[in-house]
Amino acid sequence: MSYLGEICALLTAVCWTASSTAFAVASRAVGPLPANQFRLLAALPVLFVLSCLVTGQWWPTAATSEQLWLLVASGLAGLVIGDIGYFYALAKIGPRLCSVIMASWPVCTVAMEALAGRLPNAFVLVGIALTLVGVAVVLLRSSEGTSWNATLSARQWLLGIGGALLGALGQAVGFVLAGYGMAGRDGVAAIDPLAVTVVRMTTAVVGLQLVATLHRQPFALRAVVSHPVALRAAMVGALCGPIGGVWLSMIARSRAADAGVASALMATTPIFMMPVAYFVYRAPIGWFGGLGTLLTVVGVAVCLLAR
Repeated sequence: MSYLGEICALLTAVCWTASSTAFAVASRAVGPLPANQFRLLAALPVLFVLSCLVTGQWWPTAATSEQLWLLVASGLAGLVIGDIGYFYALAKIGPRLCSVIMASWPVCTVAMEALAGRLPNAFVLVGIALTLVGVAVVLLRSSEGTSWNATLSARQWLLGIGGALLGALGQAVGFVLAGYGMAGRDGVAAIDPLAVTVVRMTTAVVGLQLVATLHRQPFALRAVVSHPVALRAAMVGALCGPIGGVWLSMIARSRAADAGVASALMATTPIFMMPVAYFVYRAPIGWFGGLGTLLTVVGVAVCLLAR
């Protein structure tokens, strides 16, 4: 039995760990809008080239209008609305807390799948629950280490939390819609995950450009280009996020046995974030971190064995 989808989901979490850390640095240096605009525009040409090399087409010409609209909606939800909230939160409350809050998105995914009549079986639900509880326990570590933004007011803190929650909801909606958009049915061929990524990323570039224009910052990304630290961080983030991470997530969505399992595995980013927090921010892991990691590993194992 192939576990390609589940493996890609875990690799997505690794990519998002690197991407979150890199873009948190870039966002804090120049602001969330310039960093977000830069990473999408930097990623899109690379994705076009990759799509030509892998699928032979730069655009999924065989896709139906229904499939394309679903993918466009997916891109708007996950890569525009969700990421605007997420990038705002990254700059305010930091990558580790953001990644923990973002870990709530599998719950939204399971809920939406259940409303569509695709409720996972009991063992899968147990695995998802254990995975998410493990991620939550990581947040309960006794020491947070260095503060990401010590001057943050209570209002800004709450807005940062709200931005992360918006990111989680947008991610879940985008993930579910992408699954429906790429699926083959009624004689219509399925769309390759890389082609799906191209459509979603193109939508994100257009959508975010409209947002930047409305904010009277149509060329906000110039702040990244003129800032060496932000530029280096944004380049790493683009490679690990909208290129590697999003592509892997679409493979996971198309190949994993269950959307809830795939999203739960992707939500293990905080587990991979722990060594980053330890080595970069000097935040001790402690026994809460160990317990959370153990629960997450058990949850992942249950999800895989439930197949």
